Amino acid sequence: MTEKEKLGDRLRKLREKIPSSDYVKDFISQQELADKNIGLTKHLIGTIERGDANPTLEKLIFLGKALNLRTLNILDVDINIEKFIKECEKIK
Repeated sequence: MTEKEKLGDRLRKLREKIPSSDYVKDFISQQELADKNIGLTKHLIGTIERGDANPTLEKLIFLGKALNLRTLNILDVDINIEKFIKECEKIK
């Protein structure tokens, strides 16, 4: 398993812990996750889960928020997801 595939596998496992509110499935689909979260597409989620994508920090933060995470640890730096998103909104 490649390192990108490890990231994708982790993302898929986190997504599969979120119940679906739109479908009769045990967990949220890639499409449902994308539809409910700004900055995400089904294509992006799928390519990351397959280990084909090289997501930016911003996309990883959006995914973290979509997956109900409070912080994201990258290179031993804990990034506060809500604070990051607020900072992005100020720039735009």
